[in-house]
Amino acid sequence: MKLQIFYLLTVLFMCFYIMDVKAFTVITDLELELCRCRIWIEDSNGYRIAGDSEYHDCSEHSYTGDEHETINFPDQTYTVHAKVQGSFEKQKVRGSFNENTCYGIYGTVDDWTFEQRSC
Repeated sequence: MKLQIFYLLTVLFMCFYIMDVKAFTVITDLELELCRCRIWIEDSNGYRIAGDSEYHDCSEHSYTGDEHETINFPDQTYTVHAKVQGSFEKQKVRGSFNENTCYGIYGTVDDWTFEQRSC
């Protein structure tokens, strides 16, 4: 009987622990003009933990109807990276953060901006 109570308490503890797992969200408004982009999240060690691995349509009025991208990932210190396909500008890195953040990416292939906005 004591062993069963131990297992029950262990299972309950694990359930409460799993339910308390925190996560962060980055929301990016996609407002580029006929461009493809990648937006991804890296941890404090420089490893990609979430976001795009390939380029996708980031035009303001894309065919998918999505004018923003939402990225969810585990609770940890992170940086946000953005790159526009075919652009001569370097990738843009913002951070480090320990909270939810919102961004806007807008402009053209060789004149684009990636900046933090209020959520």
